[in-house]
Amino acid sequence: MRTNYPLLAALILSCSIQATLAQDNPSKDRPEGKPATKDLAPANQLNHWLSALRWRPIGPTAMGGRIVDLAVHPQDPNHFFVATASGGLFKTTNGGVTFEAQFQHEASISIGDICLAPSQPEIIWIGTGENNARNSVSWGDGVYKSTDGGKTWKNMGLKESFQTGRILIHPQDPNIVYVGAVGRLWGNNEERGIYKAVDGGQNWEKVLYIDDMTGCIELAMHPQDPNTLLAAMYERRRDPFDGGNPVKRYGAGSGLYKSMDAGATWKKLTNGLPTGKLGRIAVDYLQSNPQIIYALVESEEIGKAPPGSHLPALMGIQGNSRDGSATLTSISKGGAAEKAQLKQGDLVTEIDGKPVKNYRELVAQIRAHKAGDEVTVKYLRDDKPGETKLTFTARGDSTGRPFGTRLGGQAANVQSKQGPDGFQTGGVYKSTDGGEHWKRVNSLNPRPFYFSQIRVDPSDEQVLYVLGISLHQSVDGGKTFRSDAGKRTHPDHHAMWINPGNGKHILLGCDGGLNVTHDRTTTWDFIDNLNIGQFYHVGVDTSTPYRVFGGLQDNGSWGGPSAIRGSIGPTEHDWFVIGGGDGFLCLADPENPDTIYYESQYGRMGKVDLQTGARQQIRVPQKEGQELRFNWKTPFLLSPHNPRIFFCAGNRVYRSLNQGQNLEAISPDLTATSNGTCTALAQSPRDANVLYAGTDDGNLWMTTNGGSQWNKLTVPLIPGPRRVNSIELSRFASERAYVVYDGHYYDDDEPYVIVTEDQGKTWKSLRQNLPTGTTRVLREDVMNQDLLLLGTETGIWVSLDRGNDWNRLNNNLPHVAVHEIAVHPTAGEIVAATHGRSLWILDITTLRQINAQALKKPVHFFKPSTAVLWQGATGKRFYGYRRFVGTNPAVGSQLTYTLQKPVKRVQITITDIEGKVVNQLNGPNKAGLHQVNWNLRRRRSNGRIQSGTYLVTLNADGVKTAHPLTVIQDPVYPASTLTFDESERLRKLKKVTDD
Repeated sequence: MRTNYPLLAALILSCSIQATLAQDNPSKDRPEGKPATKDLAPANQLNHWLSALRWRPIGPTAMGGRIVDLAVHPQDPNHFFVATASGGLFKTTNGGVTFEAQFQHEASISIGDICLAPSQPEIIWIGTGENNARNSVSWGDGVYKSTDGGKTWKNMGLKESFQTGRILIHPQDPNIVYVGAVGRLWGNNEERGIYKAVDGGQNWEKVLYIDDMTGCIELAMHPQDPNTLLAAMYERRRDPFDGGNPVKRYGAGSGLYKSMDAGATWKKLTNGLPTGKLGRIAVDYLQSNPQIIYALVESEEIGKAPPGSHLPALMGIQGNSRDGSATLTSISKGGAAEKAQLKQGDLVTEIDGKPVKNYRELVAQIRAHKAGDEVTVKYLRDDKPGETKLTFTARGDSTGRPFGTRLGGQAANVQSKQGPDGFQTGGVYKSTDGGEHWKRVNSLNPRPFYFSQIRVDPSDEQVLYVLGISLHQSVDGGKTFRSDAGKRTHPDHHAMWINPGNGKHILLGCDGGLNVTHDRTTTWDFIDNLNIGQFYHVGVDTSTPYRVFGGLQDNGSWGGPSAIRGSIGPTEHDWFVIGGGDGFLCLADPENPDTIYYESQYGRMGKVDLQTGARQQIRVPQKEGQELRFNWKTPFLLSPHNPRIFFCAGNRVYRSLNQGQNLEAISPDLTATSNGTCTALAQSPRDANVLYAGTDDGNLWMTTNGGSQWNKLTVPLIPGPRRVNSIELSRFASERAYVVYDGHYYDDDEPYVIVTEDQGKTWKSLRQNLPTGTTRVLREDVMNQDLLLLGTETGIWVSLDRGNDWNRLNNNLPHVAVHEIAVHPTAGEIVAATHGRSLWILDITTLRQINAQALKKPVHFFKPSTAVLWQGATGKRFYGYRRFVGTNPAVGSQLTYTLQKPVKRVQITITDIEGKVVNQLNGPNKAGLHQVNWNLRRRRSNGRIQSGTYLVTLNADGVKTAHPLTVIQDPVYPASTLTFDESERLRKLKKVTDD
């Protein structure tokens, strides 16, 4: 028999390489619980290596994210800036055809306001920290200034202002700057109020301060007199829970103030405004006549029925007809029915002596009354008669839904029904004398804490816009508003710019991105090339190439490809909708990747079959005597032992043995307070009986018997109640668990990352060298137990030694909040769910192999991952420049090596199984980590190689290292009927024949 020496040599070398790799990656064989080594190279060397790893963005842009402000160049309406709530700044000079991402690597890229200096537009100011009081809002670190049109930025102080309401710049002198600082949303702080600088921001003077709970939400400057200013002060507060509204929305400190001496003195404006406690206020001058000012005012009386009003009555119920009566199927929290102690399932039979035969008649009787009327209601409960007194209200439910509007606020055009004291409930107010006196013109004020934006057409005082869930427009000076001006745009509008020279041209920013109209709202153009999606979660499936799924703020749940066949990456057309509402967790069944589980807010879970479109709700049944509470983002999971077993958690943990159906409680109430809910849930991949659950009010629980008994764990490292944000149970050690706490809900920005090796008996902090900043999620690698990935409020960190040391891993990833990290089980990649810049993917093949030995070697060649001979795809044709194209992974094989010092030459040689040279590549010779891509083609013919095993040898000045490289066919579309060379030969033959 003839001996194949090249093949024998390759196999021997392969075995030796595998042994070396096993030594270089000792984490796989380390006994459970033994600490990882700390013998790593200095941080600056490791950081230099890590900086060579590049993330690839994949979108999506089919939906946007929240836009909070717009700034337009005063001489060119096609040159404008889009400020996002949590994804940085975008600049266009061609009307939105293309955008340049700016302000994306600063310490905080959450924006509250942006302002261009009118006299020198290349001077730009940004106030960080979104100013809306949303429960998911990010915060900032002061104000930034650019003097080169946004290319570079410098922090100018006010770092403890947290959130920025508004920035104003003097129209002639760009050194005079005003900043309205809103302040901390979850606590008190003194760096809030109005600040002024006269030296371009070198020094700040606080010119208006109320107290450490009240900040400035709005500033407006007189169009003709820059010394005259209006300021809206706002007292608000969030509690640690995810309620629909802030726990504090009104306060004695809130109010509207005026200065006529450039901020030196201020007086409070009250004439004609509500006399009680106020909330958020917005103002806008009429540019053509500044004596006319419009204000949008929130009052503590919002939605109430003043004496003498004739508002429609609401009972706070839902129901249907059954057994000749009206059956109550739902009782709204805080509504009239709940206050009258009516319950779900009651059958209403009579109101004030008038019989009720069905639900339709009940609705008719409610509509015959007005808010404030008291009636006697007779009902049957469990076939027993009952009677109660009920007072109709103008509020619909616990969200504060008043007479027909959604999610709080006050409806339009009912001012004539509110009686003489109706102005006390807030709405749209007008002043014709520069703000000295006010008169309410409309009741409209949609969900004030989240919107409160009013705009008047610069050239026409009769045309007004009020931004809210809908876009409201008035053409009669506010007497009446219609709510469909934003037809076919995404709802929830936060920013508007009206062209001062052409009122038909408007830019509109909302929760879904950017829209433009050129016909005064008749039609809108959605700008779909901004990757600013605000993801809360991301999951991956087992298809090839794998798909990603995730839920977004106010944009539902979506799915799309991690990569696509062909020469370009994913575009907005490759994404598809999974579910609606606010989207959160999104998981694919590992045994059937076309079955996707998803959810929207407060426990509304479901699943969908991507092939048939069939949907099925997943609901926890309400049991008598058991309160049912779910977090805004409800944790659920598919068991790693059997994906048919479904777990979710509200204030209890529930389990289904049949894909979410027939859920049963397997725990007691795990919360510490009456508002608490579970926010994290995990099952051990090693032991199906071990589950952990954590709550937003600080409790951490564990069961070792599948839920029959739960033990509350004591964690002395945590200073008090903090939200349990993520739990990761190790797949390498049975008693190891990682827990991440989020303290910002409790006015605490310290990072809390802890681990137990003994199921909660003792704990160790993994903060180590992490800077101050909120921690969101920790995930353990599926291959290397020492590799940990940590998502924080400003990006992502990696530890290569199981938490003993951390290194920032952002590189080209913006400094955006990372809410979830999905580690793909086989692809060697992670997917980061960013809350503001959509989804990004990183190949971690190299990260898995970096250890103390690799860091010390003069030359180290990392083992390449399996390469795939992907088949081609039909092309996509694009016209024009307005598009977003995600980044595909590099075609072929990524070959990675490190050099401790520069060398003269680096050469990479690929040989086949017979030892013949297939290709040779030259690599960079400088010190550091380098990646060279081989496109799986032959050196001379450029022909595509065949699948099989190849030997890749790195030669750095005579130091040789080799690894086998496996190349496989496309798993879905294996070798085509024609090889590449045959296809090329036939193409040439056809061309000759045609000629």
